Amino acid sequence: MPRLVTALAATALLLVACGGAPGNGPDGGPIAQTDLPAPVPAVVDDPAQPVNLGIDGVDAVIDPVATDVAGALLPPQDVERVGWWADSALPGSGAGTIVVTGHVDDADQGDGYAARFPDLTPGADAVLTLADGTERRYRIQEIDSTAKDGELPVDRLNSLDGPEVLALITCGGEFVGAPWGYADNVIVFATPVG
Repeated sequence: MPRLVTALAATALLLVACGGAPGNGPDGGPIAQTDLPAPVPAVVDDPAQPVNLGIDGVDAVIDPVATDVAGALLPPQDVERVGWWADSALPGSGAGTIVVTGHVDDADQGDGYAARFPDLTPGADAVLTLADGTERRYRIQEIDSTAKDGELPVDRLNSLDGPEVLALITCGGEFVGAPWGYADNVIVFATPVG
């Protein structure tokens, strides 16, 4: 069955955004982002689309999301969920980058599911469950941190050819407040197992 993607906006440029205003910690400093922007929803009709992400026995529901008109990819506002970029590769296709993103935290909701991404180590596994019930296992190969005002590996994240790779993306580094939230993007790259 061919993949049908309906999105409000999609572009070839991918920027990962974790925005919001600062929360207040015990010392008056920021602790988390607030007022998380809504993602651009996407509707996908494909049995190979990922619907669940499992890491260390803890699962998160995956929502299909699209980039906005500026090319920003926004995760679901519920920080316990993650978003699969509907214009990225499909798990098990054998080619391209599967992009999954989530918020690291929210001042009201606390730590997000993606808060575990920066702590992953090479050799750890991540499991995607697909809409048809099959599972695809990926082994973490590298963890990269890129300043948001620096060079995001756009070509690698936008790839629909080359080897199949899973990219887990969240925010990291120092909390800097609106509009960026955090100074960095953390990207975890993993390759298929088996």
